[in-house]
Amino acid sequence: MQPLHVPPREEFERLPLWKNAWRLAMAWVLGLILFLIYIAPVVMASETGSAPETDAVLGLILLDLLVGHVILVLAAFRRRAPVAIAVVTMALTTVSAWGVPAAFLVVFSLATRRRLLPLVWLGLLNVAAGLVHEHTVAKVTVPAQFRDSITGQGALLDGLVYAVLVSLFYVVVVLIGWNIGSRRELVASWRQQAETANREQAARVAQAQLAERARIAREMHDVLAHRLSLVAMHAGVLAHRPDLSEEERAEATEVVRAGTHQALEELREVLGVLRTDGDADGGGVVGAVEAPQPGLSGIPSLVAEVTSSGQEVRLLADADLWQRSVSLPTTVGRHAYRVVQEALTNARKHAPEQPVTVQIHGAPGQGLSVEIRNRVVPDRVGTLPESGRGLTGMAERAQLAGGTFRAGVEVTEFVVLVRLPWPVTGEDA
Repeated sequence: MQPLHVPPREEFERLPLWKNAWRLAMAWVLGLILFLIYIAPVVMASETGSAPETDAVLGLILLDLLVGHVILVLAAFRRRAPVAIAVVTMALTTVSAWGVPAAFLVVFSLATRRRLLPLVWLGLLNVAAGLVHEHTVAKVTVPAQFRDSITGQGALLDGLVYAVLVSLFYVVVVLIGWNIGSRRELVASWRQQAETANREQAARVAQAQLAERARIAREMHDVLAHRLSLVAMHAGVLAHRPDLSEEERAEATEVVRAGTHQALEELREVLGVLRTDGDADGGGVVGAVEAPQPGLSGIPSLVAEVTSSGQEVRLLADADLWQRSVSLPTTVGRHAYRVVQEALTNARKHAPEQPVTVQIHGAPGQGLSVEIRNRVVPDRVGTLPESGRGLTGMAERAQLAGGTFRAGVEVTEFVVLVRLPWPVTGEDA
């Protein structure tokens, strides 16, 4: 079982090619610089004729080059087996100065995993490898005149100071990697929390949509029952009254045709909302039959009711709007009424002491516009725009009626604006 502080597995999957390539390229360049610094005394000594011309020196230099590139290749696979590759590369630095940057790249990658015990043992191996290289390989390759004592107090104290310097550099690399690993964990946790919040929000919105669809289905039941009962009655007359005149038969047939057309139109609207998901069980008739739903002409009574409850509501509308609304489709008027009702409920919930303005205007062919404004409470401005059941329901109603919906804070007011179609009928033409 992984320790709790280890980041999720996806954080340690292989890097994209270009990200891995530039890290390895930087390690190669740093290794080249370190190698040139390392062999510079040999080159200077050879120019003065004081370098030991032995095959051992040349062999160790070539071995340094070869092992350095082997370390670089191993570093490319550091995420597959980080501990094992870190141990092998650190041990190989005993004979290679070129591979030191690549080995520390492996150490850095391991430190981002924040596993303390392997890093401690690897630090001891790093000090041991440095001391072995300093007292074996360096003594053979570097001429004596370039091997000055660090402290001037003997090899023992020099070795101790060298071990401290190597350890300090190792600790700096580990701390940087550890800090980056912590940041990766934090970002991963934020990402996970954001994904969880998005899923929960989507579930809440879906639940609100299902609840609103069930409510719409219940509202439409009375209308469909009324239409279909008229159709059934006139169809029965046509079937059982052969003595009807042609004019009476044509009139009954027209009632059946118009009623069927209107019933199908309203049924199509319900199915358009409920077809994607949800169950119709919540939208059927359960218990008592509901009363007919109010329309646009019921808004003044609604405003008066809210005003009587203690909240100031101003209704702005043309004086003849209510007379002209007789040509407004019933479903559009019902959606407008429900939008105003829900907006007033939200205003009473979030800003109960602030005045509300309801402005309604429209005409056949121009559409119906319903705008509700209320002054927001300052400490609630940040929470009002968040979507919830009320806003979701209003948006669905506007979409169902073929209109548009917008809600949000404008300066110091929260505004709900709904535009619904108002088609021209024969009486308006």
